[in-house]
Amino acid sequence: MQFRLARRGVSLFFLWIYVISRTGGLASAQDLGHMTRGQSRAVFGYDTNADFLGFNPRFRQLHRQYSTELTRLQRALAQQNRAGRTRPCARQIFLEARWLVYYTADFVRIKQRLEALRALLRQPHDPPGCEAQSATDGSFDHCSQAWFLKVDANCEVIEDLAAEGKKPPYPLHFLDRINSPVKLRAYLDSVLISDVRRSGEDKSYEMNIGGTDLMRFITGEIPTDYRFDPQLKQTLLDYLDNRWQDPQTGFFGGWYRTPTGVRKTANLSTTFHIAAYLHGRLKHWPQIIQTTLAMQDHEFPYGWLEEGHMSNHHDFDVVRLLRYGWPDMSETQRAQARVAIQKMLDFCLKETLNPDGSFKMMDEDTVASSYSLPVAFLQEVGYFEPGRRFWTDAEFPQSPDVARRIAAHLRSLHLDDPEAKKTLRLLESLDQPKLVKPSRGWIIGGVSGLLLVGLLWHHSLRTRTVQRSRA
Repeated sequence: MQFRLARRGVSLFFLWIYVISRTGGLASAQDLGHMTRGQSRAVFGYDTNADFLGFNPRFRQLHRQYSTELTRLQRALAQQNRAGRTRPCARQIFLEARWLVYYTADFVRIKQRLEALRALLRQPHDPPGCEAQSATDGSFDHCSQAWFLKVDANCEVIEDLAAEGKKPPYPLHFLDRINSPVKLRAYLDSVLISDVRRSGEDKSYEMNIGGTDLMRFITGEIPTDYRFDPQLKQTLLDYLDNRWQDPQTGFFGGWYRTPTGVRKTANLSTTFHIAAYLHGRLKHWPQIIQTTLAMQDHEFPYGWLEEGHMSNHHDFDVVRLLRYGWPDMSETQRAQARVAIQKMLDFCLKETLNPDGSFKMMDEDTVASSYSLPVAFLQEVGYFEPGRRFWTDAEFPQSPDVARRIAAHLRSLHLDDPEAKKTLRLLESLDQPKLVKPSRGWIIGGVSGLLLVGLLWHHSLRTRTVQRSRA
């Protein structure tokens, strides 16, 4: 695979290569400074703005109008969540509207979804039965229209059921759509390459969310009784290894059809999801780490930053990649990573965590995610559990109190969605006494001791037997 670059990004690309060669992979603020979103797209991604304008000359004006409306409705939904009102259907409509606003020029559907969300938020509660599983297709999502968003919503619900020792009562027939090697490859190919100028849609979000959610089901990362084609898992892994992953960057991302060919991008979120759901079992880790460190000062999804600022969400993604890649990192890269992770931790605790245990709502989509993402980050860096501190030997004695404060505040909101419940389960588990896992040395010593006792007992028994025979 080739990491093609638009002409306007060539000079930045050679600067990126220079920084990598000089620093062993880290493009720090001192080296590059904060890159704008456009500059980040030129180096690691692709700028779709010209293509959307080619599809619809009024794109910029309409996008601004509808994104402003989306932000107002998002605030209204968050206000209701904080007041203790559970709105699962409204949340799904919001997530679909957000996808349409930021990844398509389908302004007819955007208007329809925003009107539906506005009307629902005026109601005192969501429609009855909106969380019940459909006996027809097995889906728990009755409010999204896009199939891949239904898959995503079902991931959360089924994972939540599994955590409670439960199973869906009906078969998951919504997965029939991809349940053969031919069907799966056809779906993935249909969303891998975007021709934005022709279709008015950037398919990278669907490839990220839909593709990686399917991976969770197919690999068994989310347990189900659904009978997948026995060849489906290998078909998926072959697609990842031999079709999608870029061996030059190690990353995954959307591909874009341009007048000069196909542009392949390095998407932090997509790469994180694939690495996480495969538990790090990927090829090209040295390249993944080099790319991850080089995009430190770039804008998401082709970097760590959100509008020039740090983000608990993106920091969580980065730290998971650094954890998996740690064995392949040079000492220089590890030293650079330690500095970066400490900076992330300081940001999370000092700039986003409030004294009452709540978090400032930064770039998160919902109230639940404003808790789940920073908590996931703190867990990933080992703030709560010493055994997860792959990057430091530091102690965090205040962490139990922090976990209890966050849990208490989250509990007070009475949120009932799977994301909030998963976060609360994690925090409450931290307050339970842990069984001490014996080290390998203790295990070997214990086995050796038992063997020695056994030998001594056998020798003593044999001696007594000989003495009796002589008597």
